[in-house]
Amino acid sequence: MVKETHVDQLAKGSRITGPERGTLTAQFAERYAAGESIRSLAAGAGRSYGFVHNLLTEAGASLRGRGGATRGTAKAAAGDDRSTAGESAKDSKRGKKGTRKKS
Repeated sequence: MVKETHVDQLAKGSRITGPERGTLTAQFAERYAAGESIRSLAAGAGRSYGFVHNLLTEAGASLRGRGGATRGTAKAAAGDDRSTAGESAKDSKRGKKGTRKKS
């Protein structure tokens, strides 16, 4: 008989092996697939990020990327291109290119 493992029952640092590990892996994989982050799974279980990451990898879960686009074409495709066509980011901060206020 497989003992039902609940995440809140894990003792910090205890080894999780056998059927207990399989049950925990399935629970984490299901919650991760539903949108919960690895960090929140780890915090809720009192385990490390690496432990949860390893269990998800064992389960064959498709791990999500780290977050939004930060550079290049992916950023532009995400609609976060702040500069206007023909201007660099510095030019858009300064105002029109080549114009200065006269004092």
